[in-house]
Amino acid sequence: MKAAILLTVLCLLSFGGEAKNAVVPPLSSLVDFPVGAAVPADPWPNSLLQSPQRQALMERHFNSLTAENAMKMAYLQPRPGEFDFTHADALVNYARGHNMIVHGHALVWHTQTAKWMDEQTGPANEFTRILDRHIRTVAGHFVGRLKSWDVVNEAFTDETPSDYRDTIWYRNIGAGYIERAFKLAHQADPKAELYYNDYDISGMIGPAKLDRVLAMFDDFLARGVPIHGLGFQMHIDTQEPTLSDIEEAFSKAVARGIKVRISELDIAVNQSEQYQQLTPEVAQLQRQRYQDVARVYLQTVPPAQRGGITLWGLTDADSWIPGFRKRADWPLLFDADFQAKPALTGLAEGLGAAQ
Repeated sequence: MKAAILLTVLCLLSFGGEAKNAVVPPLSSLVDFPVGAAVPADPWPNSLLQSPQRQALMERHFNSLTAENAMKMAYLQPRPGEFDFTHADALVNYARGHNMIVHGHALVWHTQTAKWMDEQTGPANEFTRILDRHIRTVAGHFVGRLKSWDVVNEAFTDETPSDYRDTIWYRNIGAGYIERAFKLAHQADPKAELYYNDYDISGMIGPAKLDRVLAMFDDFLARGVPIHGLGFQMHIDTQEPTLSDIEEAFSKAVARGIKVRISELDIAVNQSEQYQQLTPEVAQLQRQRYQDVARVYLQTVPPAQRGGITLWGLTDADSWIPGFRKRADWPLLFDADFQAKPALTGLAEGLGAAQ
């Protein structure tokens, strides 16, 4: 059935891949693992909950949702011991009302912590108390409503050799904060799948960072620390990393028997700032790249270990890249007018390789 749908789609595509929403089938219908997107909640101006156009895209193509910001420390605990779940709850309720699973992002990170956390002083046990209360409260609040969590995000450096990143958690608690976080998350929500999540581990900067992350997995798995999967952020471009590098990175994780997620996928096209707009030629390069990444994921990660694929945003207008990188770019599946790009077709073609 799915193969027939895909064949129909490919026959209907116009020259150059200018597929519209009505042509490409729901992405989540092509595979049997979660396909999702990270989305903002209120009070962000592009909140999913205030945008019928974004809701239409989510409800057509995705069966998984990640809060782009609403579940990070700064927004859930803006003041010591004062938790505000209003906007995160609204997003979770929306997802559950539309038969979408929710992936939590992120329990522990050194960025987008609350200001009072960054300014905190005192002995190690005070930071341990803050960490413990936050994880227990947040994971406990959502128990039974989330499929999975990014428990710790970006804890290792980009250097060779890679080592623990100097964060408020590492500096004040020590390396044991990572293990502690996973144990606390598991205690609070025993059925949730627990992931470690990081960037540039798919070959962008060489193998050192991934190898260091996997050494942690080897240690945790050997000692029974509850950790279930690895999230590959994959903020990549049309050239790097190579497909062979991506395949090698996935294979190393697969060999540990853990789940593998493409957790934050977008594909930049203007890293050298040579374009003022997305040209048809560059759009086709991006289309091919989305197809290739999905194909390598399917070929390398066995079905039982596929944690899913999540796009980091819905439309180019929602992308983090222009604001953070200070350049124009068009890295996602839909343009700023909510129209499908060739990238959507490419991802559908790649996911169709599962048939």
